[in-house]
Amino acid sequence: MAIMLGTILINQAIIQYFLFDKKNDSHLIDIGGKQRMLSQRINQLSFRNVVLQNNNRDQLISTLNNWKTAQLAIMNGSEDLKTSKITNRDTYSKLNTGLKIINNTDSIIRKGNLNNASLILINKNVDEFLPLMESIVVDLTEITDQKLSNIIIIEIVLALITIIIIFVEFQLIIKPSYNKIVSQNNRLREIAWKQSHEVRKPIATILGISNAIQNNTSMSAEEKNKCLSYLFEATDELDQVINEIVNKTN
Repeated sequence: MAIMLGTILINQAIIQYFLFDKKNDSHLIDIGGKQRMLSQRINQLSFRNVVLQNNNRDQLISTLNNWKTAQLAIMNGSEDLKTSKITNRDTYSKLNTGLKIINNTDSIIRKGNLNNASLILINKNVDEFLPLMESIVVDLTEITDQKLSNIIIIEIVLALITIIIIFVEFQLIIKPSYNKIVSQNNRLREIAWKQSHEVRKPIATILGISNAIQNNTSMSAEEKNKCLSYLFEATDELDQVINEIVNKTN
């Protein structure tokens, strides 16, 4: 029983770990989707700054910082954004390429006043970043799906192990105990039967012979000897039955 309970606890611990990990992956996918929106937001703010001549440089820098911070959080993990470091090499390489695009965009924006040439370069960077980030989100989704498949496989394996443990415990503990109880019940039935049948016979014989000897005062010595012989036989028979009952109880 202790082994089975231990297996169940291990099962739950593993499942909770994978569920927590899957939750983290889902959070990364969500951030990845927001990264695409931030890149488009950078493009939009840059366009407004150059074409519409909006004085939005502070907003542009703030959005750029958020874009870069989120990218690093996906790559290396972040306590603030509650993310873990990416361990898949291919996905990490793609993220690093995306970070280079962000850094390049950052250098363009921070050089000074934006112009049409700057806007073209920023637009080109965003056009490269969008499909790259889409590919990264697909990678993260596949990783999450694979982890979910692993959870299902582990659940099945642990369920089979639990069934095997239950079967083994039944064969080694429950079944022998059941057989022992059945055997004891059978012995008790045999004892009860001997007490109600085999014990009564010699007792009835002893009582009958005793009454005959006591009540028949005219009985000859030969008849008394015969009665005593029958009495000894009945007593011996009773002794044998009692010994059999004692042996059964042991």
